[in-house]
Amino acid sequence: MSNIISTTVIERLRHAVEQKAGQKIQTPKDFDYLRDCIFSERHDMISTSTLKRIWGYVASDGQPRIASLDLLARYVGYNDWENFAEQHKDDGAPSADEPLLTAARPRRHMALRALVIVVAALMAVAAVWLLATKDSAPTTSSPKSGLRMLHKGEDFFRSTDQYLSLFGIEDSDTAYFQPLPGLEHVYVWGPEYHNPVWHNDGDSLLLLPTITEYWHPLQGTAEYQNEKYINEVNAKLYYERLVKDELRITFMRDLVEGFYVFLGVYRMDHELSTTEKCVWRRVADSIDLGALPDVALLREKLR
Repeated sequence: MSNIISTTVIERLRHAVEQKAGQKIQTPKDFDYLRDCIFSERHDMISTSTLKRIWGYVASDGQPRIASLDLLARYVGYNDWENFAEQHKDDGAPSADEPLLTAARPRRHMALRALVIVVAALMAVAAVWLLATKDSAPTTSSPKSGLRMLHKGEDFFRSTDQYLSLFGIEDSDTAYFQPLPGLEHVYVWGPEYHNPVWHNDGDSLLLLPTITEYWHPLQGTAEYQNEKYINEVNAKLYYERLVKDELRITFMRDLVEGFYVFLGVYRMDHELSTTEKCVWRRVADSIDLGALPDVALLREKLR
């Protein structure tokens, strides 16, 4: 198969994915929804940033990764990208009755999107200000990425790559959960507050001193809705985390609308956690980016 990836076939793949998901994928929330649909059905994680590049929502200098196209092809019922492409050869432009998204959007759509982004940014700034002043803490109106120290509730980031870069990690399809280079079972965690699949519940007024996490598939994914299967998955996750004794450097998405907020370092609470749920407790409010090995030492202090 040619190394050149047909843009027409990619458009047809996008169209097939949208039909499978039951809606057009056009907004940030749509990409979040699609990511969760894919995970719930396939148990494969693809980042929203990757989806946005494939849909042309954000600029991309190169072609999509075959691994990402394989995942989308499997989501719509094909063996892989090559199998999909073979069945949808580039034999002309898509038909007029195929409402496919393209990277080149009409200017009026771009202008409208720019306006929405500005309004959303202003609302996010206001939300951040309210959160930061709640306990007479210093105010902030933009992410403080690049600081040597990160402090609970004081550092905000627009995207995963902004905070992952602080740890020498490049954004990838597993941006939600990345191992910290050189430290065993220490992860950079980017959970979503009240995620429809993983839930991530907690007291937002106290900036989540604990985060309760449990897996339950999206409604409509009948093959995963079996109660026995759900219980087995949650039990498996519990025992894996118990053995690893993970530490999670946590950036919570949507606790403050439009931002990832740094919440500290979390460790599983062995007393509160069960085979039905994992309860993560904050064990450090701040970290020194210049002394990351100190994070791993928290385990010894807590034992």
